[in-house]
Amino acid sequence: MKKLILSAFSFLVVFSLITSCSGDDENYKSFSGPQEALLFNNSTSVLEVGPTTPSFIEVLVSSTTISNVDRPVDIQVSSFSTALPSQYSIDYSTAVIPAGSTTARVKINSADFASLPALGSVSLVLVFDSELYSLPNRSNHIVSIQRACEGTRVNLNINFDGYGSEIGWTLSNDSGVVASANAGAYSDGQATHAQQFCLQPGTYTFVMTDSYGDGMSFPGNGTFTLSLDSDGSVLATGGGDFGFQTPPYTFTIN
Repeated sequence: MKKLILSAFSFLVVFSLITSCSGDDENYKSFSGPQEALLFNNSTSVLEVGPTTPSFIEVLVSSTTISNVDRPVDIQVSSFSTALPSQYSIDYSTAVIPAGSTTARVKINSADFASLPALGSVSLVLVFDSELYSLPNRSNHIVSIQRACEGTRVNLNINFDGYGSEIGWTLSNDSGVVASANAGAYSDGQATHAQQFCLQPGTYTFVMTDSYGDGMSFPGNGTFTLSLDSDGSVLATGGGDFGFQTPPYTFTIN
């Protein structure tokens, strides 16, 4: 049975209202709106948590205006968060933009290491109080909370064909399956997927699968790459029409 080519695509046009949001005390003079606007300086960050030593990150929050008084910023945790309250704490005392400044540093602390997944991360989604005015493309911030890697970081990057729902994969070692995704984990029309693993020394095997049997080939070829985070060395790569599954890719982590 032939697959049908999707006849229409939706394009999302993203307008960048801020040319640089990485520094402190920016006035964002290019913004012209009805009132003071708040923003998260960056969209994402990563909090790595060790088994014994506490850790933290600082999330920058800014205003488009300067004031002569301190300004507390009401930051809340979105219901879209997957992180449990036991896995982090927020120092709300630091969510204050000092007088004469435009930027506050909100401290996010680590908490219960044991409750974090062995692979992957949980997401803490920060938002402003709904009554506050914020820039549309900087209205939330996602903190990925994950265990610190005491092994080797390996990245999986997938560029799908038109039928991501058919794609699956398995990463295994001598002890069994380390991580996997079954068909249906991704969506048709999804463009990409990126994931990181923390692997201990040993020999691993990676296999990509397609439930339809034509690999990643319709309407155009998709690709996948497994590589070392440290230097980009490729451990496995492929794509196109590999049938129901690729040959096993075997590699060693020292």
